[in-house]
Amino acid sequence: MGMRAFLLGCLCLLFSLLAGCAGKSLPVQPEVVPEARALPEPASLAPPVEAAVPDLEGGAPAQPSPAAPAPFRSGRGSAECYPAGGAAVRPAGGRCEPQSLPFARCRSGIMSCRLGVENGPLTWFACEERRGNTSLLPRPGSVLILAANARRKMPTGHVAYVEEARQEGPLRYRLVFSHTNFDRRCSLETGVAATYDSGSRTIDIESGAWRAWGKKLPVAGFILP
Repeated sequence: MGMRAFLLGCLCLLFSLLAGCAGKSLPVQPEVVPEARALPEPASLAPPVEAAVPDLEGGAPAQPSPAAPAPFRSGRGSAECYPAGGAAVRPAGGRCEPQSLPFARCRSGIMSCRLGVENGPLTWFACEERRGNTSLLPRPGSVLILAANARRKMPTGHVAYVEEARQEGPLRYRLVFSHTNFDRRCSLETGVAATYDSGSRTIDIESGAWRAWGKKLPVAGFILP
């Protein structure tokens, strides 16, 4: 009887302990929610940068068109470069003016290589040639330099201003020029027609005072404006 009561008491105690444990809730671990990170502000929308468009001919990126080259330097008209009234001037005891060289300078506006009073057509041409300012091909506004011609008493050459230049073949050019002192009296002659051969570097004069004999005259070249 006493043992039985003891066992019953132990069972009751065990049940009461179990009941107490069941009534207590186990601690619940809080759910860990990752902290929301702020998204970076969107960058301001800049206008898209246009890529360079390749040049279809050269393959290089297209560049802005360069400014158009300035037109060649022009001088003054024949009336301004020749004395009023069309008469040559001959100072007492001096040579007539304007000689062919100063007239061509005035008409073309080319004032480089001024070498002094002894400067002549061929020395002017040699100076401009060293500067890279000459050509064997004519162009309007250039200065024609005839080579020395002892037969025609032109030991220093002769100068003329090219009014017009037109190519008529691979080596053939049609020229119209003006010049002074073609008669040793500094007279003025304009609108002279001629044909220039760049292969042989000779000129045939087809009108004006030199028409009769001005054939195959040797040409040193042209001073460029």
